[in-house]
Amino acid sequence: MCLGLLRRRAEWKAAIAADARRLIESFQELAYFEARERVRGRCIDGGRPARHWTAVKLEIARRQGISIGLA
Repeated sequence: MCLGLLRRRAEWKAAIAADARRLIESFQELAYFEARERVRGRCIDGGRPARHWTAVKLEIARRQGISIGLA
């Protein structure tokens, strides 16, 4: 049971990393904003939930050095 949970978590993280990489390759500096639109449901892409795109958005922000929140 524990191994299944770890495997699902690893698959989820791999999917997030792959989508972040794909958006960065496609949209360069606008990748974060594209991911944000997907969180809001303005772009249909494989039926992934908003939670997935939120994680992708945060991964893109981390990779591109974007500060999020109040500055």
